[in-house]
Amino acid sequence: MEPITIITTALALASPYLAKTGEKVAEKIGEDVWNMLKKPFKKDKEKELFPESPNETQLEKIKEELLLKVQNNESYKNELLQTITDANTNLNQQNINNQGKVEKQINIQTNTGDIKF
Repeated sequence: MEPITIITTALALASPYLAKTGEKVAEKIGEDVWNMLKKPFKKDKEKELFPESPNETQLEKIKEELLLKVQNNESYKNELLQTITDANTNLNQQNINNQGKVEKQINIQTNTGDIKF
């Protein structure tokens, strides 16, 4: 995955936390991603770069700084990518409660091969 795609995806996942809206699960996932984004910066730079509720201009500055960090630090890039993957998995998890008899059931999100009913 390209560095800019990783950063854009991470910021999109952090947006529920930043906007302080949405369900608690989404907020927790967003908070985890937001904290991962801040991780490579020193405390003084972190406070300057990551305000409580950044506007569009500040988000663009964050993207630029993160792009430099991701391009120069392969381990941070991989750690951020893993955080994004875990966050997407947690957000897309489905809990199905069915009290009736299920004859055939498929998960539409992860189909492979021929499917016959």
